[in-house]
Order: sequence, then C-alpha cells, then structure tokens
Amino acid sequence: MSDEPLRVGETLHLGKADWVYGDCPMRVRVSDIRYGDDSDESPVIGVIATIVGGGRDGRMVAIAIYKQALTRPGVRQTPRAVNGTDPYQ
Repeated sequence: MSDEPLRVGETLHLGKADWVYGDCPMRVRVSDIRYGDDSDESPVIGVIATIVGGGRDGRMVAIAIYKQALTRPGVRQTPRAVNGTDPYQ
C-alpha cells in the first residue's frame, strides 16, 4: 500500500473497476490533479491525464480514479530519473 501522494507525471495502469464509469482498462499519464487528493472524505481523485495505452492513445481525459485502486501493486509507475536527476524537483 502506497502512502505517497499521487504526482503529475506518474503513469497509472487502470482496470475497468479502477475509475468512475470505467468502460475499459487503460494506461494514463497524469497531467494535472484536480480534486480529492487533499481530502480524506473523498473516495476518488479527479485528474486530467493523457491516454498512453488502451486504444485511444494521445487523447486527454478527465477521470475520477478510486483512491483504493492506487494502493494496489502495479497500478502506479513513477517516472524514472534521467541522468541522475529527480523528476519531482
């Protein structure tokens, strides 16, 4: 279970049940976090993301992702450092 906050740049491997109104599994790269990340009462985190896998590559989407899905192993993939730099600085 990851206690780390969701960050811009992370790639998420989502199944149909991982996002609200999910109609298919897809892989997205988070571009902006809109709501829910700072609230313990919200069961979802709203994000703007780019689809990078799932048949609609390159499209921008606004989706609500269930927080519980983000705690499963293999869902979150953080960007790798390039030339030894931290991508979050």
